[in-house]
Amino acid sequence: MQSNKSLVSIIVPVYKAEKHIRQCVNSLLAQTYTNIEVILVDDGSPDNCGAICDEYAAKDTRVKVIHQQNGGVSAARQTGIMHATGEYSIHADPDDWVEANMIEELVAKAKKENADMVICDFYRESKSGRAYGSQHPGDDLSANAVLRKILSQTLHGSRWNKLVKRSSMEGIGFTPDDLCILEDELYNIRILARNIKVAYLPKAFYHYREDNENSLCNTISDKSFLSKVKAVNEIESFCLGHVAGILPNDFIPIKKNVLFDALRTKRYEALRKLYPELKEAMIKGGTPYRFMAPVSSCISLALRGYPALAYTLYDWNMRLINYLQ
Repeated sequence: MQSNKSLVSIIVPVYKAEKHIRQCVNSLLAQTYTNIEVILVDDGSPDNCGAICDEYAAKDTRVKVIHQQNGGVSAARQTGIMHATGEYSIHADPDDWVEANMIEELVAKAKKENADMVICDFYRESKSGRAYGSQHPGDDLSANAVLRKILSQTLHGSRWNKLVKRSSMEGIGFTPDDLCILEDELYNIRILARNIKVAYLPKAFYHYREDNENSLCNTISDKSFLSKVKAVNEIESFCLGHVAGILPNDFIPIKKNVLFDALRTKRYEALRKLYPELKEAMIKGGTPYRFMAPVSSCISLALRGYPALAYTLYDWNMRLINYLQ
């Protein structure tokens, strides 16, 4: 074991991931950088995940398992953070997997640049194939610029493609336990607001599985929709109070995403009530209809007072796109 090198904590919140958890943990334990601790937080998973986690802990001393009552992904991540002892930490979702050289290259970049956070690219995995997800933040790598790119959703807000120095996170609680969407974005924004040093490594190591039917990213229940609305409110409140130069228009992209979820789930009352201060700007900002990118035009149409028509247009548009693929 590379005992002379920095310990890296890899935190994995585990829930209903029996189908993929072995691939995830195997890829973590196969890292070429061996001085790691893999913290598996069994968040009251009703399947066989808890036993599988214990099985790995019995075989490899680098694996720590914490069993807790189901509290949601934020509570699970917070538990992992509380038990992490590494100089650096990174997160992984239990249905994803990583390249064997991920930790080695991220730590090397952090050391070389004396960086508190290292962002890398990733792969999107779906039934239709693999796509490369570039996370190039541009020439400006200041913490404020990176924070704004997360707000604008031009950078993925996840924790799993970001190695972070533990000292830069001290004193930051993860997020409210009832948040199950955008909790990563809020946490990263809180870290970046401390004006940390950011580095970027233009390589993909993480395989993000987009077609997992149990993923919260692929379902929009009442709970997850309300959680998203609350998360956006938390993000806006924090940024306006702690980030210099932030303006109301900076939140349009993330609020637009909420309105899109309201449209595609026929929550027309939410469309009418949410973010009235942005309605005029978003109507004017609606792009002309484009077959492969109908979202902006459909939201604009919905906000003009035709939500059912906008939904029908979007629904048939997506059906046709799926058929052609």
